[in-house]
Formats: sequence, C-alpha cells, structure tokens
Amino acid sequence: MIGEARPARWNGLLIALHWLAAALLLELIVHGFVMVHAGLTAATAFGLYQSHKSIGFVVLALTAGRLVVRFARRAPPPLGAAWERMLARLVQAALYALAIGAVASGWLVVSTSPLPIPTRFFGLFVIPDIARPDLGLFAAAGFAHAVAAWSIAGLAALHAAGAVKHHVVDRDDALTRMLPRRPKRPLARNP
Repeated sequence: MIGEARPARWNGLLIALHWLAAALLLELIVHGFVMVHAGLTAATAFGLYQSHKSIGFVVLALTAGRLVVRFARRAPPPLGAAWERMLARLVQAALYALAIGAVASGWLVVSTSPLPIPTRFFGLFVIPDIARPDLGLFAAAGFAHAVAAWSIAGLAALHAAGAVKHHVVDRDDALTRMLPRRPKRPLARNP
C-alpha cells in the first residue's frame, strides 16, 4: 500500500458494507426502542428480541468485514480543514467501536439475564452465552447497551450532517464518493 496512489472514491465493497451496516444499525435502534417501549404482547416482544439479537450479530460480522476491507484498501484523499479531518476520523472510529460495543454489551445482557432464554440466530442455531447469570452485570451491560445505541444515533447524525455540509456548503465530493455508482448507460445510436 505504501507508494500506492489514493483512489478517487471509496472501494465498492466498502461502500456496500457501509450502507448495509448503516441501514441495519438504524433498524436496530428503532427495533430496540419499539420492543422496549411499545407495550407489546409477550409473544410479539419475544419475536422482536430474537430478531434484534440476530441482526446485532449480523452487524458485528459486517463491522469486522468493514474493518478488514478498510485496512486492506487505500482511502480517498481527506477533504476539509484539519479540524474537520480530525473530527471525521474520531467520529468514524467511535462508530466502529460503538457498533462492536453495542453488540458485545447486548450479548452480555442476554448472557447475564436472570431469564435463561437462548439466542437463536434467525432460528438456525443457538449463540452461546459469554457469561453466567448475574444481576449486577446484567444491569451494567443493559446500561452500556443503551448508552452505545444512543451514542451511535447521535454520532451517525453528526456523520451524516458532515457529509451533507461537504455536499451543500463545500460543494466537494465527500458524499458522492461514498454513494454507489450508477451503471453507465450506453450511448444511443442515431438510426
């Protein structure tokens, strides 16, 4: 990678993983809020909890994949002032760390819960617990999970605002180089 020219835009695989992870993280935040605060029936809540946990593990795998691709590929040249570049790096690193932390704390919540309900990954197999039931750890992990989720929401909003600022105010390509490319249309021939 040393001496390699920086690409004009992000790698296609990284773009796909970015948008898929963003959509799933947003879904998990909404999903989590609904399952906790909507006053659902026990059966509906149970189903939502199981799908929430399964999607969380998908996000963990996507985040690991994103990190591998991110470190294997060169990034486009940074844009903006030095403080903006530093803030962008901090926000992006925090989003990666919080995605991993949210899943890890959620896994700890279900593992330490006084209710021994297994996590069934989309009904295919059981994810093993990482700890024994422990009310103190259960409460601490639940708090950490909530803080991570709300922090992701706030930092994702800041991240999006930065992209929009670059697009609208700075009129640079910070946003468009993270958007999927449109397929090129062949030129129409004159008859």
